[in-house]
Amino acid sequence: MNTLSAAIQRTGLKLEKPIVVFGSAPLQLVVDPAFLSADVDISNSGGEAILKKLVEEIGLNKNKAPYYIEVVPEYIFRPGPNWRDRATLTELNGVQFLIPAPLDILLAKLRRLDEKDFRAFELVLQKTGLPTEEQLIGELRVSYDLFYHQKDGRKSALWNNTEKLWPRLFRREINIRTEIIEPVLEELARSGAEHDYLAELRNRLGI
Repeated sequence: MNTLSAAIQRTGLKLEKPIVVFGSAPLQLVVDPAFLSADVDISNSGGEAILKKLVEEIGLNKNKAPYYIEVVPEYIFRPGPNWRDRATLTELNGVQFLIPAPLDILLAKLRRLDEKDFRAFELVLQKTGLPTEEQLIGELRVSYDLFYHQKDGRKSALWNNTEKLWPRLFRREINIRTEIIEPVLEELARSGAEHDYLAELRNRLGI
């Protein structure tokens, strides 16, 4: 990030919003410097094209550097909906960077959950004691609508990945329906949601 921010400062590039840094890089920055990744994912709404061009000019794009920067649309990063409230704003060479909290980096990794993503969860839990089961379940309830059965009966990726994660991270199975979905539907009912709406929601989730 130092090379990129120095290049931004040198060229006089003005960005209206901070550069969002995600992928595994924030874990290397704030949790464990030894957790290395070959790439740094960044995004900047409104400035992606010019940032991508600058990254290429300084030779830090993919296939040109062993450790490279990849400029991608912000929608590629899929954390919890409240991630900006937990993110840290930092400045380097006069350039602002927005660093998501480790929890939100993990929530985004849960969408894919390959072996490196498993290791990221284990690393953060080992180094920080977080996320706890209660904390992670609370965040997943906020995204309850992403836990659904498809028309062919298959579970959504987030549903499958959460079921895979729990035994490895917390040494037990998790019941998505009773621990994540049903408590949300019950709270919606208590808050006055209409019966027809709840029925439609159950149908949409395939439960």
